[in-house]
Amino acid sequence: MPLNETQAGNVPASPAGYQMRPELSETFKSEKIREIINNVLTETLTGQTYSAADASRWTKSMADEISLQVKDLEMHHYKHVVQVWIGQQLGAGCKCVARCRWDTECDNYATAEFKNSTMFCVVTVYGLYLY
Repeated sequence: MPLNETQAGNVPASPAGYQMRPELSETFKSEKIREIINNVLTETLTGQTYSAADASRWTKSMADEISLQVKDLEMHHYKHVVQVWIGQQLGAGCKCVARCRWDTECDNYATAEFKNSTMFCVVTVYGLYLY
């Protein structure tokens, strides 16, 4: 009589189930995402001069490009949010605040900035782990 896998001591892998925490290889890739942000910022804004019309176009195109590249990292259990801020350099201060409830063990973010004589840009990518 042939033995099945369990009787032979070979326990089959359990099907994908409820996962409470990401595996080490599945964590939010902050450093890689920061590289993506810096590359997109440099490619898009180097040599540019601020104008409101261009800033609107740049924010949308950079957010889309960053989002696509982050998606290509295949962090399957993460949902991400890309936030892009562009402002004109006029010497005034700028304060930005973001608040959310998150799990400090799983959720994370990456941010980078770009400045030249006419504008500043701050990009943040938030990664939220889906349980």
